[in-house]
This record gives sequence, structure tokens and C-alpha cells, in this order.
Amino acid sequence: MKDSFYKSVVEHSPVGFAYHKIVCDEAGKPCDYEFIEVNKAFERLTGLIGAAIIGKRITQVLPNLLEDTFDWIGFYGEIALHGGEKEFEQFAAALDIWCRVTAYSQEKGYFATHFVDISKEKKQMAELNNFFELNLDFLCIADMEGYFLKTNKAWEEVLGYTHEELTRTKYLDFVHPDDLLITREVMNKLNEQNPVINFTNRYRAKDGSYRWIEWSSRPQGRLIYAAARDITDRKKLEQSLEKRMLELTRPLEAEVDINFEELINLEDIQKLQDEFSDATGVASLITAIDGKPITKTSNFTRLCQDVIRKTAKGSANCQKSDMVIGAYSEEGPIIKSCLSGGLWDAGAAITVGGRHVANWLIGQVRDERLKEEQLAAYAREIGADETEAVRAFREVPQMSFQQFEKIAKLLYTIANQLSNLAFQNLLQARFINEKRRIEEEVLYLSYHDYLTGLYNRRYYEQALKNLDKKENLPLTLLMGDVNGLKLVNDTQGHLMGDELLKKTAEVIRQVCRKDDIIARLGGDEFIVILPKTDGNKIDQIIARMKKLVAKEKIGGQDLSIAFGYETKQKEEEDIEGIFKQAEDNMYCHKRCESTVRRR
Repeated sequence: MKDSFYKSVVEHSPVGFAYHKIVCDEAGKPCDYEFIEVNKAFERLTGLIGAAIIGKRITQVLPNLLEDTFDWIGFYGEIALHGGEKEFEQFAAALDIWCRVTAYSQEKGYFATHFVDISKEKKQMAELNNFFELNLDFLCIADMEGYFLKTNKAWEEVLGYTHEELTRTKYLDFVHPDDLLITREVMNKLNEQNPVINFTNRYRAKDGSYRWIEWSSRPQGRLIYAAARDITDRKKLEQSLEKRMLELTRPLEAEVDINFEELINLEDIQKLQDEFSDATGVASLITAIDGKPITKTSNFTRLCQDVIRKTAKGSANCQKSDMVIGAYSEEGPIIKSCLSGGLWDAGAAITVGGRHVANWLIGQVRDERLKEEQLAAYAREIGADETEAVRAFREVPQMSFQQFEKIAKLLYTIANQLSNLAFQNLLQARFINEKRRIEEEVLYLSYHDYLTGLYNRRYYEQALKNLDKKENLPLTLLMGDVNGLKLVNDTQGHLMGDELLKKTAEVIRQVCRKDDIIARLGGDEFIVILPKTDGNKIDQIIARMKKLVAKEKIGGQDLSIAFGYETKQKEEEDIEGIFKQAEDNMYCHKRCESTVRRR
């Protein structure tokens, strides 16, 4: 084929091409290079036109090239003078693009380059890396040999290990000994190119504690891509709930106060009591264990209701009798003559989980053994009208003891069923209350940082969307970064580091207003959303915080926080840009303070 064919191929290639001659100084050291030939793709990618640059040196075309951190002239000069071929990626500051370059020499003193603009690819990779690092979940890439290749910041924040510590250690070395077998089984599945969803095991943190981690992993060739999250708090709640569920079925402790009226619907129990009395012809009443009535009386005789209980002594005797007859008995109902009027009475205890909580009393019937003379004498004893007492006595229903005993046994059976129902109601009530408490705790943890009690990133992001409105302007974001947290963790342990974070949260909380949103973004970063607050007020707030900070020490080290803020003044301003500027200002102050401390 003719040279013109190859020249046409190069000219129309989508890959940038340039041919150069190296220029050396008197000592033979490369100091420049000259453009000899370029193609259209080169012109399109760089914006440099061949007709304007052919025959010119690179320092004439791009004077800023000498300020670039990468030694382009030296690099290409090495290839031109000594031969070889190299491929690399580099940012060309003079052109403001990322390039993937292939450079080679076929003739001494000359070199050719093929390059592709990979700026878009690099930008996408940077965005993915930002997402990778900012994600609150664990993200990692590992190999089939058991080594981490890439991990994000969440690993260090939760487990305490740096990226370097993780990547030089096999991940099985972090797994709890009891979870090693099942973890190896999961690794075998991944090795067979099978994804694993929602696998849970325990990982050892740097401080020696273990955290529950829930994984979802997908293999691709010899690599494993995995996302995971710390579910330790959820596991603790689940274990606590399981333990409490067991406790709900255990006998109640002696000190637990049980109110029968709260366990049984009084309207329903009153109806049951009334119908029982109507069906059996006996009087009926449910009392507390001290004899105090819980229900209204059913079928009470006039003798008991209007004569005996109307006197102080008679009422006291009735209450005492009710307590004795309603006492707990495993053998059946207690049947006795009333300690007040001498009528037949019976009682059955109502219990809840082994606790005696109420008495169901029936009676006020007489048989042939009780005489009017006895009742008259008792009326005189308690100070009741004797004549009226005898008249009322004659109205009391008569019943054989055998019949009354059958009714008492029925009462005992019903009382036992009520006891079971009351206990089930108690368990249900306790379960509902406990479930509600745990749900509230889970909800709290879902929006709060478990260590400091401040809001977490999830709540902050939701709150910021809600507050980013015209009526809240000026809206200020105040960021704080704890200085020296890593040093404290490394030298004094993570427990002391946790104390540092908690003290920081306390200081910020003391100064901020009740309606300000204070959140821990993760690691050593905090943020406050301050609606209707401008820079002047923020400066005062920061000054008060620093005054408090100056008084605090953690493990012998001064507490130090770098602050930065930015205020949204206009509705059209982007809140994400405000956040970025607040963050930049914070890091700027952090660098300045670090420089001052070193001096």
C-alpha cells in the first residue's frame, strides 16, 4: 500500500496523533520539542490548529506547559533519545484536559503520540468516587483471595481501621470466630459466581468490640463488589425484644402493681355478674382484695344493703367477711357463713399471673339453721333497727346448702376463666406497650446519631429540604470539624475518641437555639441548620462555642473545633452550593488553625 493510504488513515483516525522532534540544550538534555505533524483528531481534542503550530516549539504554543507538575518535555525526551513505548494517563493543565497517552519513538530524536481525551471519563470516575466515599453504608471491592482492594470511609468511621490497615489484611481475619464457617460458605458461593444477598456476620472493630454487618455481594470474574451496613443497633433491639417477649410470659414480680379494672372491661364484667345473679338467684359483687367494691351490687338483699351495711360496725364486718371469703384457694371456692349477718356466702379469687387481684363474692341466702332471734341479736349488736332487720331477714331467699355449693363451684370455674382472660389481656397490653416503645426507639435511632444523640445525616438531609424555603431566609449552614480525633483514637483509644465527639456535641447543643437542627454528618463532622440567621449572628454563635470549647479537655488534650459557615441570602441560590462553600470555609479555617498550632 502507498504511503498516502497510511497518511489518510492517520488523518481520519478518531485518536489524536502528533509527531514531534525533540530539542536538546548544549548539554544534550531535552529542553523543548517541535511539532512536525498533527491530525484532525488532535486539532479537535486540543483546540490547537496544525497550520498554526507546525514548525513551532511546544513552549511557544503552550508557554504554561513549563509550570505543569508533570515534566512533559523530560518524559518525551527520554523516549525520543532512548526509544521504547509507554502508555499513561495524565492531566494536561495547559490544555485543561485529562489524556490517555501512548508515546513511542521509531527514530532517535523523534517521538510520536497517540492520545485520547478522557476528561469525561475521569469526571464520571470522580463523581463515582465521591459517592463511594460519602455513602453511609460500607462499600468495598475485594478479590477471591480474601483481600480488600478498595474500601470507603464508612469502614474507618464504624470499625476504626484505615484503608491501609484493611487492604493489607484478609477480611476473614476480622470475622468473629463463631461466624467463620458460614462466612467461608458464602465465599464459596461467590467464587462460583453466585450473588449473596442479606448475609449477616460480625466484624471486629479496632477497639476489640464486634459489630453486626449485613452484606449484599455480587461477584464479577475474580472481583467481588459488596455493599454492607452496620446493623448492630438493630440486632441489639431484636435481641432485647426477644428477651422481653420471654419475660412477658413469666410470672409477674411481686412489686408489679396490677389494676384489675384496667385488664377487664367493667361494663362487660358488670353484665356477666348481673346475669349470673339473675340466673342463680344469689347476690353478687366483685371487690378488690381489701374488700373495696369494684362492681355495682347485683341482687343484694335489703337486709344486707339497707340495714346491716348502713351501720358502721355492720359495714366493717361485711368488708372483713368479703376479704376472708374471697381469699385465694387452689382447691375450690370458699363457702362460709357471713361474718356479719350469718347468711351463706361464697367467694372465688381472681388472679393474674399468680397474683391475687380481685374477689368475686356471691351469697346472701339462708337455710333453716339461721333463726330470726339470732338476726335480731346481731341487729342490736351493730346498732341497727331490730324490727326492720327481722322484716328484711324474712325477705332473704332460702336455698339448700347443696344447691348453693353447686352455684359456688360454677363461680369458681368462671373466676378461673376470668383469671386467664385477665392474664392474656395483661400480656397483650405489655406486648403492645413494649412494641410501641421499641418502635419509638427504632424511629429515634433512624433519625439520630447513636453516639451523640444529635440528628444524623439522614434527618439532616430531609430537614434541609424542608427548610430550604423563602420564608427561612437568610438560611445559614454552620459546619464544625473536630481537630485531633484521629490522634486521640490512635493514642488513647476509640472510647476516648467517642468522649471527644460527645463533648463536642454537648458544646454545640448548649449554644444553639431550640429550633436549630444540629446533626452529626459522620466521623468528626457536625452541621447546624440555622433558619433566619445571618452572618453577624453566626459569628456571635461561633464565638460563644469557642469560649466553651476553650474550657474543655478530653484525656488531657484541649478540645478544638474548626468552624465554617455560609449563608443563603437569595431564593435562587443552590443549597448544595451553600453547603460546599460552608465546607470549604471550614477546611480553610482548619488548615489555618493547624498552621498556628504547629508554630
